[in-house]
Amino acid sequence: MTKPITSSETTFDRQAGLLLVAVSAFVVVVFVNTILILCLPGDGWQMLYNDRDTGNYRLSYFMGDWETPLQVGDVVTAVGDQPTPKTTQYVPLPAPTHWVEGGTVVYTIRRDGQTMALPVTLHRLSARGILRGLANAMSAELAGWSWVLVGLLVFWLRPNNRAARLLLVASSSYGIVNQIGLAATTIPLDFAPLPMWTTYWVATFFWGWLFFPSLILLLLVFPLPLWPMTRHPRLTTTLFYAIPTAIMIITLLVGVDGPATALLVVEAVLIFAAAGTAVFQVFRQRHNRIARAQVSWVAFGIALSLGGTLLFYLLNWFKLIQLDTTIFWAILSWPVSLGLPVSFAIAILRYRLFDINVIIRKTLVYALLSGLLALVYFGSVVLLQTVFDSVAQERSPFIIVVSTLLIAALFAPLRQRVQAFIDRRFYRQKYDAQQILAQFAQTARDEVSLEALQAELVGVIQETMQPEALIVWLPEAAKK
Repeated sequence: MTKPITSSETTFDRQAGLLLVAVSAFVVVVFVNTILILCLPGDGWQMLYNDRDTGNYRLSYFMGDWETPLQVGDVVTAVGDQPTPKTTQYVPLPAPTHWVEGGTVVYTIRRDGQTMALPVTLHRLSARGILRGLANAMSAELAGWSWVLVGLLVFWLRPNNRAARLLLVASSSYGIVNQIGLAATTIPLDFAPLPMWTTYWVATFFWGWLFFPSLILLLLVFPLPLWPMTRHPRLTTTLFYAIPTAIMIITLLVGVDGPATALLVVEAVLIFAAAGTAVFQVFRQRHNRIARAQVSWVAFGIALSLGGTLLFYLLNWFKLIQLDTTIFWAILSWPVSLGLPVSFAIAILRYRLFDINVIIRKTLVYALLSGLLALVYFGSVVLLQTVFDSVAQERSPFIIVVSTLLIAALFAPLRQRVQAFIDRRFYRQKYDAQQILAQFAQTARDEVSLEALQAELVGVIQETMQPEALIVWLPEAAKK
């Protein structure tokens, strides 16, 4: 059952055009400001935003084409006589003496547990150096571009759909700031002119005034509109963007991060509240199968993205895998990052090419099956190796062969048992339907009365399919 696409959703009207202009303007502002900051005199080094945001000025990438005494991994603790900030700054710092092109400034750094002072000559990056810096930021997490691409695709196909518009705003802000804007995370940023510094800070705080409000509004309108969007959509949209913007301006003027921190906490709570309310509202409407499928797609994307991220970091925490390996993490990050935006895209576009319940059901079955088989395999290897060591006092490849054969023998029966368990616990209606159909098949073989068989058939259809109306038609020949 697929909901027909209305022509109004595919119409590119004036509001869609204004939104595209606003998003494009945001992209241009972030890009131009990043270029201007990279053009400032400096040491030619980039830092990771998360490090700098916590006061850890660790150098990560050199963009210049000149000799430098600094190395990757150096932690800058002071520039000239001025210590590097250990907390978030809300105004640019005064530039040290000789902070000009060709000037020399003494850096105090920490390298391999030792503190040393190094004279650093300042240069301006060439066009090639600026491109290297942009390329480094843009390729640091290639999967992040999936948000931008999916947002543009959904908006292109449904420009007059409110959910598609909000997804465009959220995805474009996330992708552009993280993939382009963070290229300007350098030490010269601390001494940049006020307009450049303020533009950078406003852009990197997009979580508070742009991304989270858009995500909350998206949950309030998709798949079913919820209060207050059903009563006051324009006022609600205005407040969700205006209040965070006002708090951001107050934070910049006052220089206290308490309001901004409280804003992020409140927005996080609202995201969970809106998501829970949307799920509850959708599943109350038993006959709205499209909305239920859309919610299932979004839930599947959240589980894949957040659950996958948590799983990988837990495996890294226990030293089972190493996320520091670039190729390894690049391969794993794609499905994790693509899960949520692609699920949103499928849910909004309503491309019902396959049933999401089948995917979720199979994912649960094979995830649990893989875990059980892994436990059996390693348990059998340890047990047999212990027994063999006590007898032969040596290791044998025979143990691996026996364990592999054991896994092959257990696969089919264990999969059937796991699937039956999943159906009973999570897909009870499907499991009950299977039991009812099996019982009806037995009754159809034994029952000779047409009236009794008809009554049994009606009961089975009502029990399994739950139709709004049911009519049984029998030809005259069958009645005789």
